[in-house]
Amino acid sequence: MVLVMVEATVQKTIGAIINESRYKLTWHNEAELLLGHVLDCRRIDLYLNREKILSPEIIGRFEQLLEKRSQGIPLQYLINEAWFFGLKFIAAKGVFIPRPETEVLVERILNEVKGHGQKALKILELCTGCGNIAVALTKNLPACRILATDINAKAIETAKKNARRHKVDKQIRFVRADLCAGLNPGHLAEQKFDIIIANPPYISRDEFSNLPPEVQHEPKVALYGGLDGLAFYRRIISGGIAYLNKDGFMAFEFGDNQKQDILQIITETDSFETPEFFSDLNKIDRFVMAKNR
Repeated sequence: MVLVMVEATVQKTIGAIINESRYKLTWHNEAELLLGHVLDCRRIDLYLNREKILSPEIIGRFEQLLEKRSQGIPLQYLINEAWFFGLKFIAAKGVFIPRPETEVLVERILNEVKGHGQKALKILELCTGCGNIAVALTKNLPACRILATDINAKAIETAKKNARRHKVDKQIRFVRADLCAGLNPGHLAEQKFDIIIANPPYISRDEFSNLPPEVQHEPKVALYGGLDGLAFYRRIISGGIAYLNKDGFMAFEFGDNQKQDILQIITETDSFETPEFFSDLNKIDRFVMAKNR
């Protein structure tokens, strides 16, 4: 008689899977987010059902995501979502992932226009990415109208989905374009904007080769800002002034140690009042606002 030994299937609960996985990731809550994505449930539901036994299929799908995350693939791409300004956005691979620090820029713009009341502000956003800035502004300024551009077709597609998700697609028009270049005449003809806003690519050539592995998974077109990282600012500041209302302003995010260069570009344009710089939550100069004279 030949005895065949069959290894019993190891049963694992939600709680056990989370505890085993945490040490593999930098942030402990990422294991919960990945498992919640696989189970299509909230994080709180994981703890309410800690003793629930998971099927081998669920465990396998979770472990695949865990392995990809440990290889540096951004969490947002794995769970297909990113939070920004209290709103959940679709995060698609090939589209720039919203950063929490950019919320400061949105908050600052909202404070600046607080006195406008229900005025239908016209806003031009360049390099919109997944549309997070445009959507966040529109949710807080329902009367505004935004024209948002991006050269990345996948970004425009994702931004439109996000606008529909948050029911602001009637107020925002997304157009694939290289900044203002390539826009149909009807988009800009005889049109002036109250605000021009952008979070353009600002990584220099030297910085690009030293980006963290996780960031390298994001599209180069959304990161690389030319030899010195300032190519887009030169184009936006010099070319955008033609579309800015007399009492309007531009507002941008920029990279570390670029403040003085940004100040010089704005000053040389000779079309703005003295620009105002402000920092992110880490007290690093990150944003600028420049009003038209």
